Amino acid sequence: MNRAVSWSEAALVAVACWAVSGLGYGVLAAFDAPHVPVAPLIVMWLAQWFLARHRFWLAGVAASLAGAVVLFALIDVLRPGLGRYVADALATGAAATVALAVFTLVGRGAGRHRDAAR
Repeated sequence: MNRAVSWSEAALVAVACWAVSGLGYGVLAAFDAPHVPVAPLIVMWLAQWFLARHRFWLAGVAASLAGAVVLFALIDVLRPGLGRYVADALATGAAATVALAVFTLVGRGAGRHRDAAR
């Protein structure tokens, strides 16, 4: 349960997040439902993945903060030029990717630190 995340696993999860983000916001655009965000679904899925497989709390907190900063910063920057659905899809995918990269880096760094202390 407390094992480090491999880069291939992080990449696979990031691809899944991009797919859900793109498809989810595509469906919302087709139904013109701007009040239903996809980001919370991705966050819930990542939280479940974290709790089930990789309970590194420091890495989880760092990833959550980094993902939130990227999401809200990109939404503000992208929405005026791209529109709500495209901007939200890109911002959500990018935020998930950054969060997974931070989670993997911090988790692997903490794992090396714990191994050196033994």
